[in-house]
Amino acid sequence: MRKLSPALAGYEPDLRTVEMLCERLGQMGLPIGPDTARELALSVLAFEAPRMEKGVRDALVTSIETIRVAAQSAIGVLAATKLRAAAADSPVERKTPRPSGRRRAIARRYPDDVHLDQPAPKELRPVFRRPRS
Repeated sequence: MRKLSPALAGYEPDLRTVEMLCERLGQMGLPIGPDTARELALSVLAFEAPRMEKGVRDALVTSIETIRVAAQSAIGVLAATKLRAAAADSPVERKTPRPSGRRRAIARRYPDDVHLDQPAPKELRPVFRRPRS
């Protein structure tokens, strides 16, 4: 019999597991007692435990990595929110008042040398063409 890994050192198969093993082997024509069934179950687990432990370990590493990435993202979002909140709380003095929405739109549309008081030059006016038939 193979020695049990440290993770299975104190493990004992459940009573239902021992009964199921006795019953199945009895149906196959191999009647065994509960002590033999318990030893058989422990032997099978001793062989399979390292493979199962590796699968569980891989799943845990993946979960921890996912949690780490999510935590880093959350820290970044919280830091950005804190900076925005601090910027919103501090009063900002402006040297010139902001133009209204319409003036900003006009200023974007025309070059700097065109004044808002003067009419727009003809080449900057939008051209609407009728569809050709």
